[in-house]
Amino acid sequence: MPREARKISYSGFYHVMIRGVNKEVIFKDDRDRRNFLHLLKYYKIKLNCIVHAYCLMDNHVHILIEDNNNKLGELMRNVTSVYAGEFNKKYKRVGHLFQERFKSQNIENDYYLLRLVRYVHRNPEKAGICKVEEYKWSSYTEYLYGEKIIERKLILNKYNKNINIAIKIFKESILNNKEDSIDNVYFRNKITMKDKKEFVKYIIKTEDINIIKTKAKKEVRDIIKKIKETKKLTASDIYEITGISKNIIYKI
Repeated sequence: MPREARKISYSGFYHVMIRGVNKEVIFKDDRDRRNFLHLLKYYKIKLNCIVHAYCLMDNHVHILIEDNNNKLGELMRNVTSVYAGEFNKKYKRVGHLFQERFKSQNIENDYYLLRLVRYVHRNPEKAGICKVEEYKWSSYTEYLYGEKIIERKLILNKYNKNINIAIKIFKESILNNKEDSIDNVYFRNKITMKDKKEFVKYIIKTEDINIIKTKAKKEVRDIIKKIKETKKLTASDIYEITGISKNIIYKI
């Protein structure tokens, strides 16, 4: 059965994820990590793509890429195939290193974009490895002190046109751990009911979820639409959390 064609992002922005086969480690030392970043930098220049953020974990990678020339597939095939070949030779192993082809999620608005920047950089802290600012293998320090692989101007401009103010806002946003459960709803495949409840509280901007029943019909409709934008909460989830009739939810 042929693979489903990858959907083209209207904005040109993609959240790219690659993972080791069977969740195996793909970076055994810092030399491996440096080699992967070298390949990413080389091919993104060669294929005229822009990297806006990245984070290398032991068995997976997150990258925020802008591609307006339909070169994303070629970029990731080159990076992963060359890296896997060198990794297998170095460690005397055979077979696939990466799990299937890379995954990508289209990012079509600034809200998703900035939330993804947060999510990518917070990976090491959420995994219990170290604080965000202590981790060497993400683009966090490039945003603060200057570019090596990424291009930071476009993202920083979305925080503020003054670069010093933008960096300050960026730093505060990334180091804030109070919205991790909200990030999970947008970017993780498996989320808990606790995450879902926290997300609904975030949308309605109050700890008292029952307050939604007192709102006007138009407000309720707008809230439900916003909740469903993530495509992670089912009608049953929304009914269980809010008590709003399933018929109303389905109609919306």
